[in-house]
Amino acid sequence: MPYKVLVADDDEGQRKSHGFALEVATAIIEDEIAITETATSVDTWAKIKSEVFNLIILDNDFKDNHLKGHLPGIALLELSKRESPNRNTPTFFCSADAYDTLKAMVERHGGMYLPKVGYDIEKVAQLFADTMMKKK
Repeated sequence: MPYKVLVADDDEGQRKSHGFALEVATAIIEDEIAITETATSVDTWAKIKSEVFNLIILDNDFKDNHLKGHLPGIALLELSKRESPNRNTPTFFCSADAYDTLKAMVERHGGMYLPKVGYDIEKVAQLFADTMMKKK
């Protein structure tokens, strides 16, 4: 059964970067990865509360504040760890908002902070692979 990963980011380029890192990770874990992508916080929350994933990659700043039910990524992380079937799913919080307060909040809510600045596909692929293999 393939690993299931949710990639939640409003930036298409960043979703592609994560997808490429996950493609590299398939060679490391020697298994398939089924990727689900979301581009809004509303769609992301719907997926998090209705499907179980092996890994979640979550952005902070979704540009969907015009939608009813909009949430920042940090709220999605907190909700997913508190009231979803993904309470124990490893979650990488990948954000361009690189400040210590956000990192501390992510860690307090059980996530792993991954800055977008200096994103290295090979290192991130290894990190994703290692994390998924520990969980499965």
